[in-house]
Amino acid sequence: MNRNMRMKLVALVFGLLAFVNLHAQTVQDGLALIHGERYNEAGTAFKKLAEGTPSADNQYYLGYYYIKTNQLDEAQKAFEKGLSLDEKSYLNQVGLGTIALSKGDRAKAKELFDVAEKKNKKDAEVLFRIGEAYTLFEKNNDPAEAIRLLDLAIARDKNLADAYLAKGDALMLRNEGGNAVTAYEYALTAKPNYAVAHNAIGSVYLRGKNYNLALENYKKAIEADANFAPAYKDLAELYFFAQKYKQAAENFDLYLQKSGSTDPEMQLRGAQFAFTADDYTKSLQFLEQAKGKINNPIIKRMYGWAYFKTNKPDEAIQNLDEFIKGSPDKVIGDDYKYLGRALNAKSTDGKGYDSLGMEYIKKGAEMDTSKAEAAAAYKEVAGLYYAAKDYPKAAAAFEKGNSLDTAKASANDYYYEGLSNFQIAQSYIVPKSGDPNFADSVKIATEKRNLYLKADSIFATVTKKLPDWPYGYYWRASTLYNAYDRQENVDIGISQPYYLKLTELAEKDPDPSKYKNYLKLAYGYLAFHAQSTLKDEAKAKEYWEKLLKVDPDNAAAKEALGLAVAQPAAQPAAAGTATKPAPKKK
Repeated sequence: MNRNMRMKLVALVFGLLAFVNLHAQTVQDGLALIHGERYNEAGTAFKKLAEGTPSADNQYYLGYYYIKTNQLDEAQKAFEKGLSLDEKSYLNQVGLGTIALSKGDRAKAKELFDVAEKKNKKDAEVLFRIGEAYTLFEKNNDPAEAIRLLDLAIARDKNLADAYLAKGDALMLRNEGGNAVTAYEYALTAKPNYAVAHNAIGSVYLRGKNYNLALENYKKAIEADANFAPAYKDLAELYFFAQKYKQAAENFDLYLQKSGSTDPEMQLRGAQFAFTADDYTKSLQFLEQAKGKINNPIIKRMYGWAYFKTNKPDEAIQNLDEFIKGSPDKVIGDDYKYLGRALNAKSTDGKGYDSLGMEYIKKGAEMDTSKAEAAAAYKEVAGLYYAAKDYPKAAAAFEKGNSLDTAKASANDYYYEGLSNFQIAQSYIVPKSGDPNFADSVKIATEKRNLYLKADSIFATVTKKLPDWPYGYYWRASTLYNAYDRQENVDIGISQPYYLKLTELAEKDPDPSKYKNYLKLAYGYLAFHAQSTLKDEAKAKEYWEKLLKVDPDNAAAKEALGLAVAQPAAQPAAAGTATKPAPKKK
């Protein structure tokens, strides 16, 4: 053979080797793109392979791409074309069996799989793909058969990392999380630092609510391959469970960037993540991208919520009305709450709320499965009622909210429940002799007193939650002072312990002057009580002197201390008219 001919043969052989190597690498690249959920790129790669180098194997992998993207009709065409190129292509028979399995035709699937297994019992790839097929479909799977076939594939090729992954998936179908992790770890032995395996392990731990180990393995997946999109998606879900909504949204954005996904379902999920991260404008942008591309009524819900958050109540009302009427089986409490808030936002009568809107929020609370969320909704409407001075409705809503979630009800929540009842009692007018309804005076007086006593019991909870907060004791003293005959109260000292505690705490404050108006009432009461009931002149003098310090012109104090012309001594003024500061929440 002459030199030129020899060189041509060498070039031809090396060219063929390079082509084969390029072909194999391209298939593996395409499969890696599928693993990474970069489906648009994977589709392009496999279509080019099938068109540029027509072969039965290339048709199988094109069909496999279609299966993974739920394009089953296209997958069947690809497998049939593969068999037309090579009637003994058992991979394409596996592909057709997979299509049959997806449609629930198990008998046909098994027939095709059995032929492929019998004819290619030593082909690890064929055994692997049959086993994997039994794990791909939620309703049509067979984990036991999958594991049998995958073990055969692994016995033929211990380095087939994806077979271990499929075995792990089959074990997860049987809820065998520990064994699944072992299978995924074997995949890491076959292919060290394999992002897909790290991520699969993370997902097992996420499912088992072992969030720290899930986080650790998702991070390992990203360290192994910074472009591995599923890890960012799963991290987003993990952060969502942990109520770290901003981090969840950031990672889901990275998933969309890395995967290049244009799937409208993913756009909808992006809208949900953005919403919980308080990025309502971005949520609307995601919804616009999914609009008209997906038949999912949840879009209407998300539009309604996001429009409310972006101060577009009319649009919010329209979308939520359509959603509630069109998909009643999907309605949750928050749908009615947002509808109610949107109606409240349009209120123009000065009350700050719409009556129907309030009823919708309460209806939403009644639907809540979480007592904490229901309690928050009742307190929301209670606050609006209180601001509008509709104290009976405020009291009822505060009471409902606090009773639903006593463990998390704050001092502030009880404080306003107590104030609402106090204000209702203040509105009661007991008829005097000669009034047309004087006959009801005893009944009205009893109801009034009971409301004050109810308010006192609620303020007792406030002082228990905030034992060092002076105002709580003021309101206990005040409600009791109003509940009883004033002379009786002073004589017995019913309010005395609470006025005393108020003065002790206020006097310890670095700036007691901020309690000036409350101390006037407290010192006056304590002075009268010490003087008339305890007969303790020294103690009475002490309180009269303290009263003069906060109220230099107080006539009763001056008279008691001999500093003014005697005037008829007056009882302490009716309590409960001072400024009402809100307590710090606890």
